[in-house]
Amino acid sequence: MTTEGAKKRYLQVTPSGAYYATVNSQPDDARALLLQLMSSEIPIEHSLDIFAELADLDKELADALFKRLVARRFLALVKEPIAPRQGSLESTLSDILLTLSATDKVVLGDDQGFCLGSSGFDRDHADALAALAADLISLHQRHHLLLNKELQLMGESWGLLDPVGNSMLGVWIIHIGSQSFAIVIHGQPNLNQHQFVELISALASRYLDQ
Repeated sequence: MTTEGAKKRYLQVTPSGAYYATVNSQPDDARALLLQLMSSEIPIEHSLDIFAELADLDKELADALFKRLVARRFLALVKEPIAPRQGSLESTLSDILLTLSATDKVVLGDDQGFCLGSSGFDRDHADALAALAADLISLHQRHHLLLNKELQLMGESWGLLDPVGNSMLGVWIIHIGSQSFAIVIHGQPNLNQHQFVELISALASRYLDQ
């Protein structure tokens, strides 16, 4: 390996960064940049010029944004980036969704109640849970002023809890551009791993510019 090659670093969105990018629909430079990185079909090498072009900012503002994202651990520099998955969205979802729950039971639905993919549930239950999740998306949209503005509660997640507060079934609402989706997870969620980034990347590649 050449000295130049050894010094190369690539931009890698972290699970925390993927969560921040999709946690609500309010636009900002950080969310836009993270979603753009996750929608890329190829790894992106880090340089200030490239980062500024991607962020559509001058170099001084781009450098400040980069440092903020790294400090908050939304973005990392890595020698060997994880290559985006190839293939259709449907085939990608079948491999990813089961990793997001300790019980392997997950449903991904859109805001119209359509089930995009599932793991561990039979088809009828997956369709019913996708419809339920769409109702929760609508419910949250009607009350977001209270929850997200007045009470300043970050996030759009809902849960069915047991008597001691543990989630038996959780619904995570995520936003990709103008599109909203819901991840329904049975049992303990596993969103703090790279498969969650891969899920957001797959959705961003399909829906970000629509």
